Amino acid sequence: MLDMARKALAHASRTGAGQAEAFALVTRSLRIKVYRQDVEELASATGSGVGVRVFSEDGVGYAYTTDLSEAGLEEAARHAAANAAVTAGDEFMGLPEPAAEFPELDLYAEKLNQTGVQEKIGLAAAMERAALESDKRVAQVEAAVYAEGEGRVAIANSLGFARQYRETSCYAYAQAVAEQEGQMQIGISFTTGREPGQLEGPACGREAAARAVALLGATQCQSLSCPVVMDPFVTAGLVGVVASALNGEAVQKQRSILAGKEGQAVASEAVRLVDEGTHPDGLASAPFDGEGVPTRRTVLVDNGILQGFLYDSYTGRKAGKSSTGNGVRGSYRSMPHVGATNLRLIDGTRPLQEMIASVDLGLYVSDVSGIHSGANPVSGDFSVGAAGVLIRGGELAEPVKEVTIAGNLLSILGSIEAVGNDNRWVPFGGSIHAPSLLIGEMTVSGK
Repeated sequence: MLDMARKALAHASRTGAGQAEAFALVTRSLRIKVYRQDVEELASATGSGVGVRVFSEDGVGYAYTTDLSEAGLEEAARHAAANAAVTAGDEFMGLPEPAAEFPELDLYAEKLNQTGVQEKIGLAAAMERAALESDKRVAQVEAAVYAEGEGRVAIANSLGFARQYRETSCYAYAQAVAEQEGQMQIGISFTTGREPGQLEGPACGREAAARAVALLGATQCQSLSCPVVMDPFVTAGLVGVVASALNGEAVQKQRSILAGKEGQAVASEAVRLVDEGTHPDGLASAPFDGEGVPTRRTVLVDNGILQGFLYDSYTGRKAGKSSTGNGVRGSYRSMPHVGATNLRLIDGTRPLQEMIASVDLGLYVSDVSGIHSGANPVSGDFSVGAAGVLIRGGELAEPVKEVTIAGNLLSILGSIEAVGNDNRWVPFGGSIHAPSLLIGEMTVSGK
C-alpha cells in the first residue's frame, strides 16, 4: 500500500500542485452471528482504495479511487488538482510539518488470521450458551456476535513523509433477553481485543444475562433529586458528549460549551481526562494520525482544569497551536477531520460497591437511551432516558425503568464526587476507557 501511495503522489506532483498527499488503505472484515447455536449470519468483506489530497494556492482538492492501476491513480490525482483549482483559498490549509519520531506500537496480531472460522463461531456460540445457562429467566439471546477487522494504512506526501502500519481488532457482544411474569428486559455486554484469544466470551454472555435479570420487575419510581452512580457503559456515553465539546473545530465555530474556558475549572478535582492515541489496548491507537502526525497522549482535563482541545493540522494552525495528532480518517473516501482517539477517564480509586454504600437514597444507572439526541455539547443540556436500580441505605434495592436523568453538562462534571477504579474499554460511540462515577446530584424524573 505504501507503493500505491507513492505512485499516486507522483501523479499528483505532476499536476503542478504546491503540496500533495496520498492516503492508501486496505481492509478486511468478518462478522459472525449465532442464534440458538446455529450460524445465522456469516459475512466477510475486503476493500481498498487511495485518496489524493492536493493543495494549490491555499485551495484544497480531494479525490479517491478504488482503481489501483496507473490509470486509476493518475485520474484521481487529476481530479484532485481540478477540485483544488475551484476551491476557495484558506491560509490555514496545508500539510503538517514532517516529524522525526513516531511511537512504536504493536497493533497487529497474527493470531487473528491463524484462528479458524470454526473456532470464531465457537466463541460466539459459547457466549450465547453461557448467557442461557446462567439464569433460567434468560429466555433467549437476541444477538451473539463476533466481529473482526484488519487494516493496512499508508501515507506519502510531498514533504517527504512516507510510512505505513498494520492493525487488527476484534470484539464480541451478547444481547440477552430475560423474562418474568410477562415482563421482558434486555442486557448487553461486550469484550474487545486484537485477536480472539483475548476475548472473554462466556464471561461476556453471563454479564449480559445478569444485566437483563437485574432489571426484571422494574417500575417507574417517583421523581427525585439525588446522587446518581453511573456504570462504565453509561459513563462512556457521558465522556462521548464531553469529547464533542473538546473538538477544536467545534470550539472555533462556537459550538462547544467549553469554548473560552481553557485554564478554568470545568469539572470537579476528581476528573482527569486524556486522549491517548498510543495506548496499547486502545482500538483507535495508531503510530500516526490520518495526515501523518505522530499520535500522543493529550491531557484534556487535569484535576478538573481544562488544559486544551483536540486539533488536526488545520484547526491547530487556526488556533496558533500544533496538531495534537487527532486528524482522524475512517476511510480513503474522505479527508482528515478532528476526532478523538482513545478517551480515558483515569486515576479513579473508589470501588463501585464503596460508592453505592455511600449513597443513602439515589439511583444506580446501568442503561441510558437517547444519548445522541438528549445530550447537547453546545448548550450543555443533558437529558436521557435511563434504567437501573434504586439505592436505599447504601444498598441496591428495587429496579427502575422509564425515568429520565437530567442536568447541565458543566453542573454534572462539577458534581462528580468519585471516579471508580473499574475502567473498561467501551467500543460503542468511539474507543472509550470508562469507569463508574458517583455524581453528587442529578434530577431523576419519574412519576
